Amino acid sequence: MRTMSRQAVVVLLMVAAGSAVFGCMGVQEPVAVVEDDSLPEYGIVSPEQAVWVIQAYEEDPAFVLLDIRTPQEVASSHIKGAVSLDFYSDTFESDLAALDPERVYLIYCRTGNRTGQTYTMMEGLGFTRVYDLGGGIRQWTQGGYPVCEGPLGAEHTCTGTLPALSQG
Repeated sequence: MRTMSRQAVVVLLMVAAGSAVFGCMGVQEPVAVVEDDSLPEYGIVSPEQAVWVIQAYEEDPAFVLLDIRTPQEVASSHIKGAVSLDFYSDTFESDLAALDPERVYLIYCRTGNRTGQTYTMMEGLGFTRVYDLGGGIRQWTQGGYPVCEGPLGAEHTCTGTLPALSQG
């Protein structure tokens, strides 16, 4: 992390996990613990900025990497750690509305068209912390960033790792 040490983030995560397990006030929702002034503004981000976001939030339970392509597209290639909602599903809008608007999202599709529409929908639903991978997974792969092949929830193979980005 750039403004918080990794130890501080781990301690905050442990405290949050302990509160969720031992709290007496019911189920605790995940709350983003990343405070990093070098992260980009919410909205459209480049693949390199998306790497910063993914690395900053990689251990944060409030972060969701959301692939909004069809199951076939997701199986052909996806970013490691992604979950999926099919933009073309009859239930997409209600599935989107069922998501927690307090979480941090990085959304992507094939080229950016569907995420542009989804970003607008999410704004209308009260989501305020959404990153949109500009150019979609096409730009991501053209940049040489790693992808996984195979359906989510099943065994799949991943190529490479995210690059180590300089801090500062």
